[in-house]
Amino acid sequence: MSSRIRNTHAKSILPMALALAFGPLAAHAATADWAPTRSHAALLKTVTTSPAAAGRAAVTRTSYAINRHGLPQVQSAVTPLDNTKALHVAVSLNLRNAEQLQAFIKNVNTPGNPSFGKFLTPAQFKAAYAPTDAQVQAVVAHLRKSGFTQVSVSPNNLLVFADGNASAASTAFNTTMKTYVDNGKQRFANDSDVMVPQALGGIVGSVIGLQNIEHRHPMNFLGRPVTQTAQATTQGTPVNVTHTPTEFPTIYNAGSTPTAFNTTVGIVTWGDLTQTREDLNTMTSAMAMAPVNVKVVPVTLGNLGEVDFSDDPNSDTEWNLDSQSIIGTSGGVKQLVFYTAANGKYGAADEELTDAGITAAYNQAVVDNLAKVINVSLGEDETIANQTGTQAADDAIFAQAVAQGQTFSVASGDQGVYVTTNGEFETNAGGPLAGFNPATYSVSEPATSPYVIAVGGTELTTNGGAWAGETTWNDGVQDAGDGNNRIWASTGGKSLFETAPAWQAQQLGASVRQVPDIAFDASSYTGAQIFIGGQRYTVGGTSLASPIFVGVFARVQTYANNSIGFPVSLMYRDFPGNAAVLHDVTSGNNGVSYQGKQYGYNAAAGWDFTTGYGSLDIGKFNQLAFTWGNGSPATTNPPVTPTALTNGVTVSAQGQAGASTQFMLVVPGGTTTLSFRTAGGSGDVSMYVKRGSAASASSYDYMSARPNSNTESVVVRNPTAGVYYVTLTSPGVFTGVALLGSYQ
Repeated sequence: MSSRIRNTHAKSILPMALALAFGPLAAHAATADWAPTRSHAALLKTVTTSPAAAGRAAVTRTSYAINRHGLPQVQSAVTPLDNTKALHVAVSLNLRNAEQLQAFIKNVNTPGNPSFGKFLTPAQFKAAYAPTDAQVQAVVAHLRKSGFTQVSVSPNNLLVFADGNASAASTAFNTTMKTYVDNGKQRFANDSDVMVPQALGGIVGSVIGLQNIEHRHPMNFLGRPVTQTAQATTQGTPVNVTHTPTEFPTIYNAGSTPTAFNTTVGIVTWGDLTQTREDLNTMTSAMAMAPVNVKVVPVTLGNLGEVDFSDDPNSDTEWNLDSQSIIGTSGGVKQLVFYTAANGKYGAADEELTDAGITAAYNQAVVDNLAKVINVSLGEDETIANQTGTQAADDAIFAQAVAQGQTFSVASGDQGVYVTTNGEFETNAGGPLAGFNPATYSVSEPATSPYVIAVGGTELTTNGGAWAGETTWNDGVQDAGDGNNRIWASTGGKSLFETAPAWQAQQLGASVRQVPDIAFDASSYTGAQIFIGGQRYTVGGTSLASPIFVGVFARVQTYANNSIGFPVSLMYRDFPGNAAVLHDVTSGNNGVSYQGKQYGYNAAAGWDFTTGYGSLDIGKFNQLAFTWGNGSPATTNPPVTPTALTNGVTVSAQGQAGASTQFMLVVPGGTTTLSFRTAGGSGDVSMYVKRGSAASASSYDYMSARPNSNTESVVVRNPTAGVYYVTLTSPGVFTGVALLGSYQ
């Protein structure tokens, strides 16, 4: 059981909480007995005094360090934050009956257990494990008394949102707020632990939104523009080349595994999604895929008024990579839901995005319970996430997801073993960064949560378009653009705070959570060709690896009729005895060679800290994972409904490589001539026509297959009345082909 989720509810607290909610709260900052929370100081203060000397008085100096791994010093002046500075917080409340919840999570995912597969609804979870309405109202009353406004509560009672300022935060949480300027941007943070009145000590877990020094950031590596999209597919020497997202199902051997036509997928994002949706449409058109059923869910911190969801161009690459990789790998989903946090701007305020908005987006995906699998290509140094209380808040949300049968897939990170410095370890001149210790490793949150699947990265080799090998992703050291060198590699290692879940303790003998669990392609040299602003770019990173897994698992869920729960415990149980399901990655390292010594972890046979168990053979994984659910197999793919043609009306046709696109035309009696013609567009189509049933290359009445041409024609004299079916195929993608069916 995770040490971050525990039952702190006691019967004696409830009367005190009710008294707080309905009675006056007078001068608590001066007289109240405060209780700690999991939110500690984001800025650590150190006061030093030099001794007095002859003719010189003692000098007292105050310095600050960021509360993350390595404790980096703040280089600029730190001053009190203006009391009127707007703050928007999310107060995370503790779960009830946490031990019972852990037992349920185990039972609901254990085949043969009476609770197996009986996932909870959000209402059932709230009734059994969420804070009570009385506890919530006690917190609401305290916030309002302290000066917060726009106080609201998430539907599952796990988060209380409030709009206030630095003065209200100091009053409510007995903390002090500080500010400084870094790279021209104002940073703010608390330099003392966050506390609440004793009556709320068993209710409030943490407070998020009191610092903007760090927040989760995307995990992608933007490569070069793609000037030539065609890849070598003939058998020969294995190669390292980039791929379109639709090639991953073939590379990882999807075989007859269905597309994800009946599974809803979520993506956690922020800002405006207009460009991402346009580029997704460009991708599906170029790949001859059906348009995606997209839903965008804006997520705010409660009932705030004017919220800015403007575009963040720096993040478009991430959301494009996530969405296009998922759709390409899955073959298409039932619905793609973007849970998008505000871009850090509320009303007239203009501040950096904080973790509060992103955690709220996680929570909305769980509250809605629409998406069966949710992608998170975001992360930050685990230490600051733990110390600010973000990690505990996220764990509670992810635990609810598991109880409901939802799976969060999280990119493990792109910084190798140096997450705390964002992968940076030396200056361009070769000198070490101040305070950097190459033997001190760090990992990324939320990948370390025991309630998510952490996906690491590989570098993929293919031969003739098929999988030929993988090694640990490590694109080496590159200029970070700020005068420092950084590593781009698969993050893996040991959590400093999360205890090992039972499935890792049993299989690996671990005492703490270890990441990653699995891995997929992530190298910018072998990554995905993604449309960004209409132009193709090569994009890598574990932000590619996680969406590939999401696309794979969405296919598997469709085959099992969405009956599989959180699969990671069964992965650890079954993978060691099913080696054929895996591509075990046994070579590579996720660290650096520095001053004559190699740092980081090495790949090895079986599970390791670079790629977990490795990547998956989709078809074989599908057959294994089906045993983890309790549904009947879905059809290989949904039945194809041919597009109806109208006499004499031209339509535009498109199709994927090797696939078929079908049409139908009802021909009445008395017709003397029936014709079908194609022209224009790209590709090399062949046309097959059959009366009464679907046509194919092996079953047709008429056909036209002129090589290297889209000018095909079938003419039938005195046709028999009935329904005529037309099928277009092409060895490659075809788009914009005009098809005309007519009769006289």
